[in-house]
Amino acid sequence: MTMGSIPRRYARALFGLAVEKARVDAWSEALQSLSALVAGDPDLRDLFENPAHAASIRGEAIRKLSGAARLEPELENFLLLLSDRRRLGALGEIAAAYRELADRELGRVRARVTSAVPLDDAAAAAIAARLSSAAAAKVIVERQVDPAILGGVVAQVGSIVYDGSLRGQLATLRQTLKH
Repeated sequence: MTMGSIPRRYARALFGLAVEKARVDAWSEALQSLSALVAGDPDLRDLFENPAHAASIRGEAIRKLSGAARLEPELENFLLLLSDRRRLGALGEIAAAYRELADRELGRVRARVTSAVPLDDAAAAAIAARLSSAAAAKVIVERQVDPAILGGVVAQVGSIVYDGSLRGQLATLRQTLKH
């Protein structure tokens, strides 16, 4: 994911405070939830991104959202700061940058695991365990379903791709038979 320097700066500033308060993981989860909420609600997204809305209206919405989501005061103040500086539209990028910092701090990596059918929790845990030993870090599995892989799984950890899909095996066989 490519993101600008401004979201990274805000993420680093909030991350520094989170480290001081020992709230790195909790704030990461809260930011991800907020980002998903805003992305999934067109009215809220418009309120956060459209400069035509008055700052007082955005501030009131942030306070209500903060109360409903039981946000810690530091996160509410952070959102108000973003509102004052007209940066609420970058909340998704800020949340992503913060999550990268939190993952690095907590010694974990994320793996995107794609399967032909939905994986159950036991299968995801087994894949996470195998990837954790290969990556020498705690792996958090983010699941995706793509029927086009036919069977098996494709796991991507950073820039490394492990292709155990039936589609991948058929492609390898096809190349071998051509030569």
